[in-house]
Amino acid sequence: MNVKQFNEILKEYTDREAGIMGWKNNEYAAPEDKLKNFREVAAFEGRPMSHVVITYLLKHVQAIKKQVLAGTYHLAWETEGGEGLKQRIADTVNYLHILGAVLEEENELEEENEGA
Repeated sequence: MNVKQFNEILKEYTDREAGIMGWKNNEYAAPEDKLKNFREVAAFEGRPMSHVVITYLLKHVQAIKKQVLAGTYHLAWETEGGEGLKQRIADTVNYLHILGAVLEEENELEEENEGA
C-alpha cells in the first residue's frame, strides 16, 4: 500500500469517526456533560469512569478480534445486521479518545483533592 492509499483510508476513518462521535454524543451524552453516560454508569457500579470506558473499549476490541480471527467480517461501514467492521474500528478509536478525556478529568480531580 502506498502513502496516498494509506492517507485516503486514514481520511475516510477520521471523517467517519467524527460523524459517529457526534451522532452517538446526541444519544448518550448531554450538552453540558459529554461524559454523562460514563459518569452515571460509574456511579451505579461504584467504579471509576476510566474503568467503565475500558470495559466498553474492550467489548469493541473483542468483537473485532472475533470477526477477524474467524474471517467472518465484512469490511464495510454497515451490514444488513448492523455495524460493519469499519464502524467497529471507528468506535474503538472514539473510545480511546473518550478514555483520554476521562483520564484528564480524573487526573484533574485527583490534583484538586491533593491540594485541598
